[in-house]
Amino acid sequence: MAEEQEEIIIIEESDAAGVEKTADDTSEPSSEKPSILKNKRLIIIIASVFALILFAGGGTWLFFFLHGKSKEKHPEEPITVERPQKPKEAIIEPSELENMIQRANYLYANGNPTEALKLYEKIALYSEAISQYNLGVVQLKEGEYEGALENFKRSIANNENQCVSAINAAVCCLYLGRENDFNTYIEQAQSFLPQESDAPMYSYYYTLINYYKGRYLEALSALKHPTTTEYQETQNKLRAKINAMFGSYNDAIATLENPFQEEDSFSLGLMYANIGKLDLAKKYLNDAIIQNKQPIQEQLALAFINLKSGAQEDAANLIKQTTDAYPDQVYTPYPVRVFLKPSLFNPDAIQHLYRDKKSNSHLKTFQTVFYFAPYKIYNPDQTINYIRKGNANIYIDDIQSAKEYLQKSTRASSVDYGIALAVQKALKFRLRDANQQLLELLKTNPQHSILHYNLGLTYAQLGDFTDAYDHFLRAYHLDAHNYMAGIFAIMSSDIIGKTNPKLISILQDNLSQEPATEEFQLYRTLNDIAQNNFPSAGKWLENTYKERSLYIALKLIIASELGKYDMVRASSERLVKLQPNDIFPHMIYIDTHFEDQKTKAYASSAINYLKKQTFHYDDLDFGPQITRDRAILIVMMTGQLTPFIQRLENRLQTTTDHTVDILGALAQSYFYNQDFEKSYTLYNQLIDENKIRDEHTLFMGACASIGAEHYENAIALLELSKLKNPSFPESRYALGLLYLQIRNNPGAVSQFAKMGNTGFVSRYFDFGIDTNKLVNEPKKYHPL
Repeated sequence: MAEEQEEIIIIEESDAAGVEKTADDTSEPSSEKPSILKNKRLIIIIASVFALILFAGGGTWLFFFLHGKSKEKHPEEPITVERPQKPKEAIIEPSELENMIQRANYLYANGNPTEALKLYEKIALYSEAISQYNLGVVQLKEGEYEGALENFKRSIANNENQCVSAINAAVCCLYLGRENDFNTYIEQAQSFLPQESDAPMYSYYYTLINYYKGRYLEALSALKHPTTTEYQETQNKLRAKINAMFGSYNDAIATLENPFQEEDSFSLGLMYANIGKLDLAKKYLNDAIIQNKQPIQEQLALAFINLKSGAQEDAANLIKQTTDAYPDQVYTPYPVRVFLKPSLFNPDAIQHLYRDKKSNSHLKTFQTVFYFAPYKIYNPDQTINYIRKGNANIYIDDIQSAKEYLQKSTRASSVDYGIALAVQKALKFRLRDANQQLLELLKTNPQHSILHYNLGLTYAQLGDFTDAYDHFLRAYHLDAHNYMAGIFAIMSSDIIGKTNPKLISILQDNLSQEPATEEFQLYRTLNDIAQNNFPSAGKWLENTYKERSLYIALKLIIASELGKYDMVRASSERLVKLQPNDIFPHMIYIDTHFEDQKTKAYASSAINYLKKQTFHYDDLDFGPQITRDRAILIVMMTGQLTPFIQRLENRLQTTTDHTVDILGALAQSYFYNQDFEKSYTLYNQLIDENKIRDEHTLFMGACASIGAEHYENAIALLELSKLKNPSFPESRYALGLLYLQIRNNPGAVSQFAKMGNTGFVSRYFDFGIDTNKLVNEPKKYHPL
């Protein structure tokens, strides 16, 4: 029978259609004569009940065990059966027959089905109408489906208990794989149902028939309005299962918990997981694992919940244990499907992330510092000391200064002249051009500290923090007085999770011995920010130095951390005045001036503010990565993504400058527009043809690959991204999930085991059970 596929809902039921035992069940049957039929109510005499839940479709297989006196024969027999000739036996008293039935029931209930069967067969000789049904039930319970089916057919032919006999005949056909016969008997049961209209069990029969016919809402309606309190446990489980099938997990949970049965721990764990109450889900699944009824499903379910709740190392241990113990079965019940989180594309969720000061706070702070950080030039003759206070190390952080230097540096060496040209390009936001020129200079000047510093700064602004760290560190090792290079190496190492405590200690000691001049106060402040020591950095707020972009940005960062919001807003206003045509300072202005507004008002204020500004867009198209990242988030949350994409497409066609970062912005915009195939194509072009292989590009390329369902490409890119930044949890998490999806549990375990139990919850990726595979590949994926 074809069943509708459902998600991870496994309600394992036992005793699905019988009466609960009472204290009297353990005693010998009395000699008192029970009534065989009382108020037309069928007396159920089975001691325990049975059910089987089909994982893919949820079919519960139920059967009953009853006896009663004969009714008038039904004139038709849908499936022809030859009835055997009954041998003639002596007539016995009804009371003796009743006692035989009770003894048979007692034997069956107390674990002696063989003797019970013999007694039922003997009873059949005297009262076929009473015992054919009971004999069929016992045979069904013992797995004798052919024999049970024959007895149910005889019971139907005898016009006795026809409705419930037809239901159980259908169950036999399910076990025997006879789908057509199953449907025939369910139709018969429905046709016999009116005969039971006055019976207390009517609602129960109605429930089962509709359940088997796939009419779950009709079955649920009967369960909500029962005509009997018999089989309450079974009715509760059916009601819970149907509610779960329709996603009414709270109703299903309430039904199973009142009263709670220990055997339902697994089902309750899964349903609590579905409503996001992971602590309760873990509690019930741990109880289920102790019971050890379905070890593979139970352990994998708990592992998956651990993955979603930030206990990746615990998940790895469970997956490994299960895989080692059941290598041939572990992939069967739960095929994994990896997908991007819908919240990535939700404007309100994006705004929440954009405005969340705690989210990636170190990254945002350090990127802001890098954005406003000065480039550096060197005059070996110490004849040009007009930019900084007379020392040989001269910082340049504005175009005018660069032009003045170039006009007066005709006597400089070729390397210093080349550095100055590269710095001029960087200050015009042609970062890729500057980066390439500095790389060329490095080939002939590998020991040049300033060259390494400037190269590191271009990498940092472009979002390649791994290469930035290498060059900053090299610059500091070549010149121990190049404190800014050392501090920026610490910031970059923090971003990529490559801490360098020795470098931190050396810098701290050396700076403590320097004088309290403007230059060294700047270095100490930057070092405090790198160490997250904002109370110490607060001294910077009191200085009266000349306003420079970096100085103001540091005041803004420190004041924000110390809760001095008036100073934060004033600092953002100063940045906008200093750099009125650059996009990033205006984003800072939006962050600081509209932060108290609600979601829709914030979006409206942001878009109205931006419409009034005049931008040259060079920093977006060719400049620091933080500008592109923040700009794309703003247009997403303000509904301006489509015109933003159109502007990028037009700029790509018309510019004669380096187009790599325009392609990157366009690929990222396509991604957030959920045009995954276009995004995937552009990222592949950037990585394969343009050789752009920073962590950000590799990671976003992997995200686009997952969106476009190019999973092998995603795995390859994530492996490369992980090499760039082994501590970035998103790459490792996604890689582990994709290994689960391709049935490589050892590969997944190796990733999750290195993540610890830190509470990490992915912003980008989620996973579920691939129900399509359960439906379409039943030989490969199925319940165990």
